[in-house]
Amino acid sequence: MAMKNITYKVPENNKEVFVEPAIDRISDMVLANRQKISDYKFEINGIPFQALRNKLREELLHKAAQYTNGIKSLLREQSRHGQTSLSTPPSNKQLSIEISQHQDELHVKGQSLNYESIKNIPIIQTGHEPILCHPGVWIKNHLIQYLAKKLDGIGVNMIVDNDACNMGFMYVPILYEKPSYVQKVMLVNNMDNTAYEEIVFDNIEMILRFKKDVLNILKINTFDTNVRTTYECMQTMFKEFINNVVEYYQCGCADMVGLLTAARRALEEGVGIENLEIPVSWMCDTDEFYHFFLHILNRANQFAITYNKKLAEYRIIHKIRSKANPLPDLKIAGNLVELPFWIWKVGGQRDRCYILNDGEFIKITNNKDILVTIKKNDEFEKNVSTLRASIGTSIKIRPRAITTTMFSRLFFSDVFIHGIGGAKYDIITDEIIREFFGVEPPAFATISSTLFLPFNTFDASIKELQWLEQVVNDMRYNPERYASKAARKDADFINRVEEKQRLLKMINVCNKDEKRQYFNQIKDLNRLLLTQINTELQNKQREINKIRNDLVYNEVVRFREYPVFIYPMKVLREYFLSVFSSA
Repeated sequence: MAMKNITYKVPENNKEVFVEPAIDRISDMVLANRQKISDYKFEINGIPFQALRNKLREELLHKAAQYTNGIKSLLREQSRHGQTSLSTPPSNKQLSIEISQHQDELHVKGQSLNYESIKNIPIIQTGHEPILCHPGVWIKNHLIQYLAKKLDGIGVNMIVDNDACNMGFMYVPILYEKPSYVQKVMLVNNMDNTAYEEIVFDNIEMILRFKKDVLNILKINTFDTNVRTTYECMQTMFKEFINNVVEYYQCGCADMVGLLTAARRALEEGVGIENLEIPVSWMCDTDEFYHFFLHILNRANQFAITYNKKLAEYRIIHKIRSKANPLPDLKIAGNLVELPFWIWKVGGQRDRCYILNDGEFIKITNNKDILVTIKKNDEFEKNVSTLRASIGTSIKIRPRAITTTMFSRLFFSDVFIHGIGGAKYDIITDEIIREFFGVEPPAFATISSTLFLPFNTFDASIKELQWLEQVVNDMRYNPERYASKAARKDADFINRVEEKQRLLKMINVCNKDEKRQYFNQIKDLNRLLLTQINTELQNKQREINKIRNDLVYNEVVRFREYPVFIYPMKVLREYFLSVFSSA
């Protein structure tokens, strides 16, 4: 089967939604995926796929419920300054105690779930970095809430805390200056190679500085009543968000992922979103993930060849020349093979993960140090124990972009909801699943939207600007065309125009040196003529400057990546209600 050439386009207009397939068809996709997945017969390390999937679904729902309950406890206890930690997954012992209180049953959203019932309940999943997301990202959380309610299922948001923290900032509009512009305000700096899960605030100063910087930008400096009112609403939203973050920190939550997730949850609870939350780091703390990792590790050459082949096909289809896009190839160099995972020492920065075949051993390395060693012929369960022992103490292994959603889509959810960026990657994932696992992949859905800040924009256009620029250019070269009636009667003006016309006729029949001389004389005449239309020229230039400022202002208003935490709540409520009330 040839790779699909699907074009995903970011919505350009206000309140525009891109969704594929249509929202009312995604329910059928869920049912079709469940049937498709139930027919998978392959094994992972000698274990039937279905057994691993069923076990993982139960375990991850328990973990997700525990993490979400921790977040909710933080929200409830913020005023009491309780001690809450969300940075470390619970041990199996801690988890079993929590489960045993319900007689091996898990209560989620009023439903009593156990191993058997979890098999039959639809799980709708999405995922994103724990960042200050914009409405186009946040709409995924609304969609999984909508689908979970419609299908009597469970919505799960995967917090991609293994991503590098290169989005530790937020955008803020500055509309009261000319020209307007978008300001980037940093929450964390110099963390581009560090996973979100590693970032812990040693003190509250960074958060307070961030608060001060944003509020300074959101200051109200206008006499326009409508703009002032909107800015006041934006201030209110941001203050609520950042004050929550401060209070969560004072309650004892110092990790970036927990703080931002809790702040988002506080907003979501206000609009009726009740999805479960689970970080990728918690998903990786399962035997099923280790089996998934070992399955690829033991077939590293095959996987890398397949991976690189599908990337090459994608580049051909989309006419991409760079081998770094959309993802770099996996390295194959003799006994050294790159795996589609990250690896790093606890507290350190992410490295690419490699295996080195060394006789009876397989050494897992970052291409600098040997971090884990396993025996080739050992039983898989023993190797899982080796991984758990190593990873539990000093080493972290996490999936990269494609393997993150591959693991989720195959082993956990019944449908995955992507944004546009993730959907592009997962076209490649589909092809790898087909070739490497030998099954037809479960379908995924894609949604994104654009919501502008509620400021009025100017009636200005590029075409109008271009026309005015052409006029001004013509005024500089042909000022006589724009002179006033009074100027046209001036003797000096008449003489200069006549002289210019004479030179223009001569320039067409003269030699090269004469042409240069006449040209310079015409330039001098134009400068003199311009003095007589100076007022008209300045007026036109002011028109141009105004339109340029208006267009920039419009662009700043229509910028789509402002975080939801600065949108007026009324705007958010009305927009998302309109999207899903008509679905």
